Amino acid sequence: MSLNKATPPVNPYQILIVEDEFVVANDLKLTLSEAGYSVIGIANAVDKAEVLMEKQKPDIVLLDIYLKGEKTGIDLAKQLEEVNIPFIYISANDNQGVLEEVKATKPSGYIVKPFRDQDLLTTLEIARYKYEHSVERKLGEEKALQIALTNTLSGKEDWDEKLLKVAMLLQLHIPFDFLTLHYQKDSSTLSYVFYRTGFEEYQSIALHDLSQLTKVPVERLQEMLSEKVTKNPKRFNQSDFESLARKNQFVQLLANTYRLASVLVFPMQLVQGEQILLSLYSRKPEAYLSGHLNLLERLEQPMILTLDRVFAHEQIAKLSEQLQLEKTYLQEEVKTTANFEEIIGTSQTLLKVFDQVSQVAPTDANVLILGESGTGKELFARAIHNLSSRKDKILVKINCAALPASLIESELFGHEKGAFTGATDKRVGKFELAKGGTIFLDEIGEMPLELQVKLLRVLQEKEIERVGSNQLIKTDVRVITATNRNLEKEVHEGRFRMDLYFRLSTFPITLPPLRDRKSDIPQLAAFFAQRSARKMGRPFRGISHSSLQQLVNYSWPGNIRELENVMEQAVILHNSQEPLALGRSLSHNLFSMESPSAQADHNMPDQKQGADAQPKNLKEVKQMQQETEREYILSILRQTNGRIRGSGGAAELLNLKPSTLEYRIEKLGIRKIITT
Repeated sequence: MSLNKATPPVNPYQILIVEDEFVVANDLKLTLSEAGYSVIGIANAVDKAEVLMEKQKPDIVLLDIYLKGEKTGIDLAKQLEEVNIPFIYISANDNQGVLEEVKATKPSGYIVKPFRDQDLLTTLEIARYKYEHSVERKLGEEKALQIALTNTLSGKEDWDEKLLKVAMLLQLHIPFDFLTLHYQKDSSTLSYVFYRTGFEEYQSIALHDLSQLTKVPVERLQEMLSEKVTKNPKRFNQSDFESLARKNQFVQLLANTYRLASVLVFPMQLVQGEQILLSLYSRKPEAYLSGHLNLLERLEQPMILTLDRVFAHEQIAKLSEQLQLEKTYLQEEVKTTANFEEIIGTSQTLLKVFDQVSQVAPTDANVLILGESGTGKELFARAIHNLSSRKDKILVKINCAALPASLIESELFGHEKGAFTGATDKRVGKFELAKGGTIFLDEIGEMPLELQVKLLRVLQEKEIERVGSNQLIKTDVRVITATNRNLEKEVHEGRFRMDLYFRLSTFPITLPPLRDRKSDIPQLAAFFAQRSARKMGRPFRGISHSSLQQLVNYSWPGNIRELENVMEQAVILHNSQEPLALGRSLSHNLFSMESPSAQADHNMPDQKQGADAQPKNLKEVKQMQQETEREYILSILRQTNGRIRGSGGAAELLNLKPSTLEYRIEKLGIRKIITT
């Protein structure tokens, strides 16, 4: 006994004795008290031990295996392991099967009855030492985990990569077979990430992959994923998990698909009100202990502070990137602005279109603009955008006919670095650029069938996916499309998807050709002529009556774009102080290329139709075109004193690349004239 009194613990430990033999229990209490330990109570059954532990938490438990009642010491040991209370078995049992069960509970010691007092005290000292050092070690590991999580979440990698690293870090402390993370901001979900682990491997799973596997639509998965499982952190083992699965369809879906049997659900509320829901699933029915939950609770505040900071910086970066992209895009738009700045005309056919535009613009309906080339489809798309609630956001346009089929997907949806040969950097697609605004897809009839499927999915799911990524990005974009093709015919002949056609043509608008807007031609012609004259620094004194008559009577196969070009040529070739006239050469070339029916309209009713009234053959037409172009370029070269390049040069006035103009000059034989 003197030895016992000589080595009391510095801080007396609170010990609970769980032993159903009164004599043994009493001797234990006496020995421990003399050694300086504090005994908080003696229990002869598990239920009595539970009552005592609720009143006062022991530092260590001395535990017999076989007790009164249905539960054994091994059953109580499992509870002690959950709440991280060390325990020492005291038993006379040496059955190998029982010893294996005992070993599985990870006791701090095992004393075989009968035993000496010194054996008991030595075992207690060893257990106390191991426990204190294990706590110290765990605190160090927890601190290291906190630092690693903070550094990972603050990293510059994509969220896919960051969250995969987070999953791998957590796996070392809270084993799981499947992890889901759901992040909601306002009404739009910014991120869905799924991670699954095999034996030693992790794999990210995008929502559409899960959709294909389970045959559940992506939209429905989103709804299921956003359903609240619990307001507070909670673990669901075995029977609790089965009950949860019956109530929650998403949990049931995962349980059936991946054979899951327990889950640890941990919701986190960020400072700005967003919620992150972290769920760790296991195939083991009793996988999650209270210690796992406690660990996440201790990590919660550092993670929230880190995530709030990361999301704030990320939002600022996104806004800056969006503004820069919009600025760059609009700067390019200025260089390639539409052929006219406003819609001009008061004809009945045009007023009907105005009425349709005013009806559909305030809505978010998809609009399909139909009409011949040159009727101003882009201009009407701009009008719809400017009259909509999205007018303060960007209008992004893309010509589906101007890009190779291999590049349209990247142009529309963007791509990740390394997604394909030549993808040296990440690219933001037009749908991302148009966030909150409008995207105008011109010449939609030229889109390849394989891309039509992906566009249809974007319209249905309101999500895009960059080439080379499995991360879904929510979109909030109004779609306006245009084509000069007969899409119904394209659908009938299998070149355009019927389901996409119906999606796009929620509200179709057909633009009238210029020949059906005869009364608008004088006003349009004057507008184009005046603008060209102002650009060239020349006076404008109206258009001659005879030229106006010619313009009105012409059938305009090229529509408004052709009229603009004709008026610009007329201004260049007109050197008189009189009202603008088309000139003999321009007038001859223009009307000689009309169709026979249109040409007949220009002749007097009693005029005899002869050989001269017939359309020229293809060779003559081509020659006339070249003569007109040659005369046009020559007049510009005279105006610039033969200078092609630089500010105010012929290339700039003609809106051509200098190399292109030089090629045309060479081909038309103009250089010889300039140099002679």
